[in-house]
Amino acid sequence: MKLGLIFGIIIGLIGFGLFAKTKKNNAQPVSKVSAKEFVAELEKLGYYKYADKKNIDSLKNDLIENYDPTNELVSIWDDETGVPLDYRYYWCDGETVYEQGGFTEMLEQVKPTFDKIGLTIKVTDHFEEWDDQNKWLNHRITINGTEYVIFKNFKETGWGEAVMRFAEIINTEAEKQSVDERIFLASGGNDGRLIFLTDELYKYIYSVYNNKEWKPLEVSEWMKAMGIKPMKTE
Repeated sequence: MKLGLIFGIIIGLIGFGLFAKTKKNNAQPVSKVSAKEFVAELEKLGYYKYADKKNIDSLKNDLIENYDPTNELVSIWDDETGVPLDYRYYWCDGETVYEQGGFTEMLEQVKPTFDKIGLTIKVTDHFEEWDDQNKWLNHRITINGTEYVIFKNFKETGWGEAVMRFAEIINTEAEKQSVDERIFLASGGNDGRLIFLTDELYKYIYSVYNNKEWKPLEVSEWMKAMGIKPMKTE
């Protein structure tokens, strides 16, 4: 009995050690960057350059007070328009973007940022139709003379796919126009967000924030995090 008990204790200790090691290896790294250091670096990298000067202190203080690298970024939004005072961090409800008229509505919502960053988005044609007979959606839009397919013979509920295509299309236009800001995505569904960032800002935020459900991600990584598969648009 004693030998069995001792043997059981030894096995238990070994198992606990392996479990603790595994748990440690899987743990998310804890950011050592303080709130004030984080905000100071954001400002240095130009995060607040589009904000009205009168709002910058409020934006910085709000982020310092709510800083949590395991959660999401924060901003202050205009009560009437919903536009973020930093002109970067927008609400992006996937259901709304997917539903009829939602795509162009989102374009209009982020237009203040287009104006700030010097991005021209001119819609000259827009086709959006649900085919009752085939039970599928076709949706395309012409921006700056280029036709983009959003959905082609699409039969699913495309909340995430609509947001994905929105970001891809705007980022393509930004690249064509040599604008250095891009859309990055965070979370999804009714709680989705999109944020305009330079590559330098994105890499810094990515290095500090560690929750892939909430931190800004490149579209391809966001798709994996949200379980969204690439679509055929040709």
